[in-house]
Amino acid sequence: MNDPTNEYKTPEDERVQIGKYMIIATWVVGLGLGTLLVNSYLERQRNPNNKVIAAVDGDKRSITLLADRYGHYRVTGSINGAKADFLVDTGATSVSIPEEVAFRAGMQYGAKISINTANGIGVAYKTTVDSLRLGDLEVRNATAHINPGLSGEILLGMSVLKHYELVHKDDQLVIREP
Repeated sequence: MNDPTNEYKTPEDERVQIGKYMIIATWVVGLGLGTLLVNSYLERQRNPNNKVIAAVDGDKRSITLLADRYGHYRVTGSINGAKADFLVDTGATSVSIPEEVAFRAGMQYGAKISINTANGIGVAYKTTVDSLRLGDLEVRNATAHINPGLSGEILLGMSVLKHYELVHKDDQLVIREP
């Protein structure tokens, strides 16, 4: 019996077949690398401060933050040893922590409180941050609250920022020890 699907393939046919597979593989790898590069670029645009620029002047430490494409200052640091992203918010009285970050950082829920945010009145829970680090800068035992209505970044409010001098110039914010 002759089976048309089982025809004899010449070495040339096999090379053409392999060539097609190689072209497909090249496109898949190229698209994958392109996706990684674009994601990396977009992340740098969202948070240009994944790696904090630290400096020491005498015995005073400082960090310099670059503004994101919207003019906000975001920085990657840690809260109770857990890596976290922060948004500098000088209009916030306290540090406001999303629930998922508080869970990762092992934070304890305190008294229920009412908060007034840009989105209106909300509910949060008092807490204390054992350690909040931004580069070489660290604040211990800062007042904060866990905000179930917040997602993503921690709002870095004045309960931490009051410990530092803030100098804003052009698209940079320097946070330094007084």
